[in-house]
Amino acid sequence: MGWRVAFGPGEGYVTEEPQSNESEIDAAQPPPEVVAQADGEPAPPPEPETPAAPIEAVAKPQPPRKPRDPAVIRAFRAGHPIDGLVEKVIKGGFEVRVGRCRGFCPHSQMDVHRVETPDEHVGKTYAFKILQLRRGGEDVVLSRREILEAEHTDEMKAVRATLIEGAVMTGRVARLTEFGAFVDLGAGVTGLVHLTELAHGRVVRASDIVSVGDRVPVKITRLDETTGKISLSVKQVVTDPWESVPTSFLVGKAYPGKIKRYADFGAFVELRREIEALAPAREFPPSAGGWRDGLVVDVAQDWVVIAVDAARRRITVVPAFPGWEALLNATFEPGSHVTGKVAKAEAFGVFVWLGPGRVGMVPRVWSGSGDGPGFEQRFLPGSDISVEVVDVAEGGNRIRLSVVGVDREAAEAARAASLRPRPAPADRRPPPERKPRREEAPRPVQAPDAGSGFGSQMGEALRAALKRDG
Repeated sequence: MGWRVAFGPGEGYVTEEPQSNESEIDAAQPPPEVVAQADGEPAPPPEPETPAAPIEAVAKPQPPRKPRDPAVIRAFRAGHPIDGLVEKVIKGGFEVRVGRCRGFCPHSQMDVHRVETPDEHVGKTYAFKILQLRRGGEDVVLSRREILEAEHTDEMKAVRATLIEGAVMTGRVARLTEFGAFVDLGAGVTGLVHLTELAHGRVVRASDIVSVGDRVPVKITRLDETTGKISLSVKQVVTDPWESVPTSFLVGKAYPGKIKRYADFGAFVELRREIEALAPAREFPPSAGGWRDGLVVDVAQDWVVIAVDAARRRITVVPAFPGWEALLNATFEPGSHVTGKVAKAEAFGVFVWLGPGRVGMVPRVWSGSGDGPGFEQRFLPGSDISVEVVDVAEGGNRIRLSVVGVDREAAEAARAASLRPRPAPADRRPPPERKPRREEAPRPVQAPDAGSGFGSQMGEALRAALKRDG
């Protein structure tokens, strides 16, 4: 039995009760004197009474938090994979249920490639590696990518060892992006085929050329050992379709095509996959609603080829309007009468569209409209006009026309007469003659006197003053 000192409401005292681990305060008031001592020796006299110091409450230690799932703890410590169910897509990644714990898998750790459609993983069970576990399983970070990369590491190394720049092989389209397509060459080793390398023609979207799962031949154009990136090309393997253009598209023939897009200077027409032609706005028949009137994007219609330059990958076409064959093959001889369409009217004349690549001009004096105001409003764009060919120059690139029925000689004479100065009327008195202005003889210029200067006058004054003083 031992002794301990206990504190009462006012003072300390010695008790014979055995010590315990709990802190207790006796309810009874202790006597003012010392009642015992451990070895039977007389106790020292009691000290004066002092106020007791306040007793601070000691916080009890909290019991350790019970883990949510011991199996998850063991898998994390051992580094073993664990199965998890992808429940939903959340901000930054996925919410995964592993045992009785809620885990989080970032987008970058769900697959070896970038996740384009996250919803396709919801509801599926995968093997995950636990990267981080805190608070007994309340904070769990998972990775599926490390599992996949570990499974394919050896196989990927073997495939990469066989890759050589310039080699041609077949791959599977793994996924599509805005800038191209990723092609799997085997064992998850992928390379990028840029949009410019997917086809010989202009490519706006990779989905227009290939689809996920397609088997395509590719050429390895670059292997970057530092970053591990692989650049591929499809168009360097397949035959260039422009090689057959000179024999497939003949000038003066009509072929079906679809407008793919507009520009300020015309429309781009797809005649065949990877082959586009330009329909210049200046070659369209004039219309009151503009050159786009009646044209619809992605709607097939016939187009007439008027020029082919396969070396520069250019084809020029125009819409197949009624009577295009006669206008395309027409020869314009001086004195012949033709019917054209008004392209535009200027103050000096009218431009007339005679056919694709053929535009003539009617001078204002030969239009039969005179010199009065409102000349441009008399010839509306798109309206038909009958004209006579006056002359053709520069290989048919310059054609002068005249409105049918206009007497050109009389019109020229009237024009010349309007430009001559008009004679004065007979009853008009001539202006009075002006008398010539009398010219006066120039006055002779006199040389200044020798003593008329300022200095001379000053010298004379000084001399006179000196004489008076002397």
